[in-house]
Amino acid sequence: MARVISILLLAFLMIGCSATPDTPEARDSLTDQAQSTMARFRDFDSRTNAFFSNAYGYAVFPKITKGSVGIGGAYGRGVVYKAGQMAGYADVTQGSIGAQLGGMSWSEIVFFQNQWAYDKFTSNEFAASADASWAGPDKGGANTLNYSNGVMIFTMDARGFSASAAVGAQQFEFEAAN
Repeated sequence: MARVISILLLAFLMIGCSATPDTPEARDSLTDQAQSTMARFRDFDSRTNAFFSNAYGYAVFPKITKGSVGIGGAYGRGVVYKAGQMAGYADVTQGSIGAQLGGMSWSEIVFFQNQWAYDKFTSNEFAASADASWAGPDKGGANTLNYSNGVMIFTMDARGFSASAAVGAQQFEFEAAN
């Protein structure tokens, strides 16, 4: 049974979905969710304010959901902003392998320090790996954070249960708004 689930998760990762929601209503809903997610990040972790103010651009993923049984897979859709203005949509696919079991969801914001990092993301040449900088919420913002290779990733709101000792990466796909 576990092998069947693992194969199905791997197949899901290889199929891919469109980053842009199908209907105008779904696009509006995703944009509203992204705005709410940004507000929650700003309210909960004051460190994000400097990133929102100074970043060249950013991608907001209101909900990324992961399931795993040996092989793990995660997926989420988001909205991409350049200079504070909506530029398009993105999706994130995550794959991992190792000792893992469970399911969870979280919100994520990927900040781009400069045009080079933003262009790499929007030309679908960006994947987050172990060398990316990650930060969870820190009420009060006492820590100093820095970009790694022009990228800073904030995550919060982990819900669910997942036991994991695995290696993986996130792959992103960008589609410009019409």
